[in-house]
Amino acid sequence: MKPAVLLCLAVVVSACARDKPAAPSGPINIVLITIDTLRADRVGTGLTPSIDALAARGLRFTTARATAPLTLPSHSTILTGQLPPQSGVRVNGGGGLAAGHPTIARVLKDGGYRTGAFVGAYVLDRRFGLADGFDTYDDRVNRDPSGAVSLEAQRRGDAVMTAALHWLGSSNVRPLFAWIHLYDPHAPYDPPPEYLARARNVAYDGEVAFADAQVGRLLEWVKTSGNIGTTVIAIAGDHGEGLGDHGEATHGMLAYDSTLRIPLDIAAPGHGAGVVNDAVSLVDLAGTLLQLAGRPLPQAMSGRALLGAARASDDVYAETHYPRVAGWHPLTVLVDGRWKLIASSENELYDLQNDPGERRNLAEERTTVVDAMRARARTLSASSAAPASAVPADAAERLRALGYVSGGASSDPVDDLAPNPARLIAAWYTFEKELGRLTAGSARRALPGLAGLARTFPDAPLFQSAYARALKDTGRVGEALDLYRRLVTRWPGNADLYHDLAVAAGAAGLAGEAGRAEQAALALEPSNASAANGLGLAHVEKGRTVEAAAAFERAVRLDPSNATYWTNLGYARRAQGNTAAAEAAYRKALDLDPRHADAANGIGVLLVQSQRAAEAI
Repeated sequence: MKPAVLLCLAVVVSACARDKPAAPSGPINIVLITIDTLRADRVGTGLTPSIDALAARGLRFTTARATAPLTLPSHSTILTGQLPPQSGVRVNGGGGLAAGHPTIARVLKDGGYRTGAFVGAYVLDRRFGLADGFDTYDDRVNRDPSGAVSLEAQRRGDAVMTAALHWLGSSNVRPLFAWIHLYDPHAPYDPPPEYLARARNVAYDGEVAFADAQVGRLLEWVKTSGNIGTTVIAIAGDHGEGLGDHGEATHGMLAYDSTLRIPLDIAAPGHGAGVVNDAVSLVDLAGTLLQLAGRPLPQAMSGRALLGAARASDDVYAETHYPRVAGWHPLTVLVDGRWKLIASSENELYDLQNDPGERRNLAEERTTVVDAMRARARTLSASSAAPASAVPADAAERLRALGYVSGGASSDPVDDLAPNPARLIAAWYTFEKELGRLTAGSARRALPGLAGLARTFPDAPLFQSAYARALKDTGRVGEALDLYRRLVTRWPGNADLYHDLAVAAGAAGLAGEAGRAEQAALALEPSNASAANGLGLAHVEKGRTVEAAAAFERAVRLDPSNATYWTNLGYARRAQGNTAAAEAAYRKALDLDPRHADAANGIGVLLVQSQRAAEAI
């Protein structure tokens, strides 16, 4: 941030000093609400009265940007105060945030805070590394009864907020830090009818209105519980949504402001209301909240505290590595004043002052600006302490022992000649449409389109694996198996491809191959709960109940909120004759999902066999 910008921020805050409430005399509570997929232009329009009310009594940052248009990388930035290259979290899924990174929760917990997190989507499940420092990490997201796990699995915001409010009211221990994540505006858009009507039948807007209503519940609790004078409340979007802008329906593939600009509001006792128009980043949020709590900022946090003359930076950085799943070039973004660079194999430069819609690319006209900004963006993008993409030596050895070629890297290096995804966004739109059909059970309708994409983009692992899945789901299991076998040779470090191969092998009755493929997935990604569960299923097919039980135990350790994994563990324990452990596993499954039919049937059979039939009725 330039000195002039810093002075402007100070003026905005001091101008409201006469209206600010008295600063609390003791420790303050901090409540952080993140709303997934919330565009900046949806607040202040009548859809979000609760968010608007908070903004009116706090600081509203009108030009805030995410560091990535993806949920896990963005939340990693929010909680660590680190850019994606520093945190090592650059896409959804994968290994997530490694241990050892500083987090708001860890600093506050070490400072005596009671800490709780309540998330609305599996993409933020504890296995992805964000639970460090939280006493409570509530990630009870509904799972598919088949045991399949989707990063998009979610629970509604009213359930998330109910859990959070229960935790907030369950103890008088103060101070506290609560993080509440509302996923509702994320696709697919399916708001309750009342909110759809309120949004004039625009489904995305209805989801935004529904999320805002949950914010209202939190604000009411803060008021009625008497905590309003001792509680900081921050509300941030994690990224936006394309909604057709620049041809992008959702988010993640492009890096225009439709998906990077987000709302950011902070209301803090002792600080007045105001509007800050200068560019800020979500990387600054962690430091700001720690500043308000009176806690020192860890040296590893690269963001700055926004409420004073802290360490400044000229540039706002963002990126998306998601295009690599399609074999396309990742995007690196730098914003410096009026200029915004999107660096790729084909650079884009926009004058945000005169072209906020990013319609006129000035890269060829302003080559000096592009060169200077690209050099700075490259420095920030390369500042990663995260491990390189090479397959670890121990994993490579295990892959070879299982009969697989380990290869040298888990993903191809960036090809400078790979296309800019902006040029191919229509193909991505087609993929999203066909993938929606596939996941909805319409594999036959999806197959032709996915086959065409697989032919056109042979270097796109996601397109290839989706086509293989469509083959399997339409009964062409042999062709799917052949394709998966080629894919794990082409991308030997991709754990998800080995798991998909195992699923196809299991469908073909090849339990031995399925087990080896799951072991390969676990060698590459030891935290892969789906692979652990799949390995257990392969052992069941071979009649190896001891090995199956061990694999299912691993699955429930990795994903303790998955009712299907607990059900499978119950089956394995029952097969071993350990009825007490089997009953405990079945009951855990039903606690998580009272409608889980296999768990209910399993415990019923167990009770009948134990001559406790009356309890099964």
